[in-house]
Amino acid sequence: MSFKNRAAKNRPARGLTALALAAAAVGSLLVSASAAHADDSYYADCLSSVGSRTSPNGYWTIPARNFSQGSSGVCVKSLQSRLSSIGIDEADWSDDFVDGQFGPITDRYVRRFQLSARLQVDGIVGPMTWEALVASTRG
Repeated sequence: MSFKNRAAKNRPARGLTALALAAAAVGSLLVSASAAHADDSYYADCLSSVGSRTSPNGYWTIPARNFSQGSSGVCVKSLQSRLSSIGIDEADWSDDFVDGQFGPITDRYVRRFQLSARLQVDGIVGPMTWEALVASTRG
C-alpha cells in the first residue's frame, strides 16, 4: 500500500479525534461556565455594594475596597466562592465555608493563594490579589 493510500485511510480517524477533542473542550467550558455563574451573582453584588476599580493590569474590574480578616459581606462571599472554586483542599474545609465572614480560615486560604500566585503574602485582598483571583477563576 502506498503512503498516499495509507494517509487517506487515516483521515477519518484524525477527523474523529479532532471532533472528540472539540467536544471535550466545549464540555469543560460548560462546566466552567456554570461554576463561574454561581460566583458571578456574588461578584456583581459586591461591585454594586462597594464600587469598582480597574485591576493593576488594566484588564479586570475589581472591587474598590480591600478586604482582610474581620471583613464581612457579599464581597467576602465572592472571595470565598472563588477560593473554593480553585480547589483549596484542607481538613477544615466545609460546605459552609462561603459564609461572608473573613475569619482565620479565609485568611489562611487567602495567604495560601497569595503564595501560589507569587504575591505579597499579607492576608489582605487588595488590587493585586483581586486581579490574580479574578484571572484564575475567569480564565
